[in-house]
Amino acid sequence: MDDTIGDVSTFLWWLGWRFEMGVALAVVLSILFGATTGTGIGYLVGLTSGLGLWYLGTKEIDRAYWTLLDPYAEYTKQVRRTVAGTTPHESTYTLNYSSGASLFVTPDERYFTTTVFVGDETVTFHEGVGVDMVARVPYSKDEATEIRYEWLSSIQYEKPYVRLELTSGKSIRYYANDRPDELLAEVGEHIERRSRDTAEETA
Repeated sequence: MDDTIGDVSTFLWWLGWRFEMGVALAVVLSILFGATTGTGIGYLVGLTSGLGLWYLGTKEIDRAYWTLLDPYAEYTKQVRRTVAGTTPHESTYTLNYSSGASLFVTPDERYFTTTVFVGDETVTFHEGVGVDMVARVPYSKDEATEIRYEWLSSIQYEKPYVRLELTSGKSIRYYANDRPDELLAEVGEHIERRSRDTAEETA
């Protein structure tokens, strides 16, 4: 079963992510053309042809990468709606993260989304929705972690992570390209409120 997404030229898409294969192709073609013509021009034509095909691959990626990101965004929304139906929450936030750069290519190699559900008693992180741009395959680990506010001492952003410090001394990190100010503020308020309530109960 083919699970790939995106409307692309398969060979050019594959080659555009792999500069080393472009170099290898250029070497092979330069040897073939050079041996066939017996001239330096033949070697040069082969070299230029191989690197030219790789460069066309990078342009194919830049032309077509939105045909992968659009289905990925819709896939992310579907997963969020499904998880929201079984997870108590008052508000929802999305942490987006991308990684892996390739030469002359606009998009990153991987995109990853963590959805955060902020409730009155707990905050839940659902991670694992992403897309492998090179392989053109979406994926979902479908892992959710529910954390009660009394277990938390703080939440902060240290690029590229949202870091949760636990009262046990341990910490949990979630990738995020950008600082999620509203999430930090809301969860921080819950932590402070729960800390005050606990102090009053033990006073």
